[in-house]
Amino acid sequence: MPVPTRKGGGMLVYGTPLEDYADEYGLFVKREDLSCPPPGPPFSKTRGVYARVASRPEESIGVLDTFHSQAGHAVARACQVLGKRCVNFYPLYKTDDPKRPRDPQKRSRALGAELRPLPAGRSCILYHAARKATEAEDGYMMPNALKLTESVVETAREVPPGDWDRVIIPASSGTIAAGVIRGMSGRVGTFVIHLGYSRSLDEVRRYLRDASGVPDATVEVIDEGYAYKDVARPGDTPPWPCNAHYDLKAFRWWLGNRAAGKTLFWNVG
Repeated sequence: MPVPTRKGGGMLVYGTPLEDYADEYGLFVKREDLSCPPPGPPFSKTRGVYARVASRPEESIGVLDTFHSQAGHAVARACQVLGKRCVNFYPLYKTDDPKRPRDPQKRSRALGAELRPLPAGRSCILYHAARKATEAEDGYMMPNALKLTESVVETAREVPPGDWDRVIIPASSGTIAAGVIRGMSGRVGTFVIHLGYSRSLDEVRRYLRDASGVPDATVEVIDEGYAYKDVARPGDTPPWPCNAHYDLKAFRWWLGNRAAGKTLFWNVG
């Protein structure tokens, strides 16, 4: 593995560690939760976020957060480093106090983001409203769910050497998983995509195929029936940090479904 280095104005770490937990858990763990040190989020999509924000000529960047999203935090950090304005749109639920935003919004605000609540509703409707408002101010609206080609490309560059029987990748949009598939195609028996929440398996497979550019990868999609707001069901917790909405769900699934062979766990953060 390469020696970790800081790039992107110090925002990003390249060459995150590959740690050996084979004896305890039957896993090698790619610590992509270390890809963006504080004050950024421990969230590997920040690689593509930085690249996209840096490539845009607009000085104002809009982003849509969701209930537990780290998108606003990531874009706010990129804008802080690049000297741009960040506008973080987020859903405001009827039970929410408008004066007390959730922690992800607080973190983005601490990095200079302007917070703009929107009445909670379907993500596609919120995104349309946020994009309209952003473009009315001559800004650029980041894609919904941060489905960025740059995240696929930058993730592919982080894959470790060697062959693997399987790679377990926690998935939200599937963008990071697409990058892993692109970078490791031909060296992995099965890509195990563990969904943080239920949705159409056909759509997931289609997105992975199109975004990765690898149509013939062997992909197994695991859907345990989680809803979007659910955290992981009770179980063991590993010694490395695990996001309760994604990584931890995949880890606990693995403990109940361990199999022989060399297995890599992609800790997205």
